[in-house]
Formats: sequence, structure tokens, C-alpha cells
Amino acid sequence: MAWQPELVTGQDQIDAEHRSLVDAVNRLHAALDQGKDREEIGKILGFLRDYAVTHFSSEEALMIRVGYPRASAHFAAHADLTLQLSDLLADFRAGRARVTEAVLAFLETWLVEHILRQDQDLGAFVRQRSLEA
Repeated sequence: MAWQPELVTGQDQIDAEHRSLVDAVNRLHAALDQGKDREEIGKILGFLRDYAVTHFSSEEALMIRVGYPRASAHFAAHADLTLQLSDLLADFRAGRARVTEAVLAFLETWLVEHILRQDQDLGAFVRQRSLEA
């Protein structure tokens, strides 16, 4: 998954965190391609889930701080992915699930679409708020 200029929201912290999420997805992809063991894949998957939670907290704090009007839908999207990642991690650790190309494709698609739609909208709102202040 390549970082693309259109993913830049204009919010430095958010953009840096997005790059870290892209890097984590790429590390997971590389681990699968290189045939890494379950322990290594589990560590990366755990990092990805934990980092997503941290990142979502940053975005949500920003939304609250600026009075973002679509915060509840954005929060719900974050909660949904967090739950899916947590379930995947638990099932993976219990031996009930594998990380496959389909899982990676889902993560990549979710991340790109979320950034291009909801996070870009948030970034535009913050920029507009800054111009009005």
C-alpha cells in the first residue's frame, strides 16, 4: 500500500498517524509474503489494532475540540473498525482465523476510503474553522 498525496488531510498529527497506519498494514503484508510465523504476524496485528485505537482517540479529541458536526458518524466508523480488528486479533490468537490477502485488502480499502471521505471532510472543516477564527 503506497502513501498517496490525496490522503493528506492537512492536519500534521493526523497525517503522521495515517502514515504509521499505512506502514503497519505494509508490515503485515510483508510478514505474510515472507512467510513469517504466527507470533510475528500476531505482534504486527496487535500493534495495528492498538495504534488504530490511539489514532482514533487523537482524531476524536480534535473533532470534539473543533465542534465537528459529523462527529457521531465518524466515531461510529472508528468503533466499528476497532471492534473488527479486536475480533480478528482475538480469533487469530485463538487459532480460529488467519490473516489472508482478503483481510489485507479489506484493511487497505477501509483505510483509504475512510481517509478520502471522512478524514478529508474533517480536515476541510478544521481548515475552514481556522480561516473563520
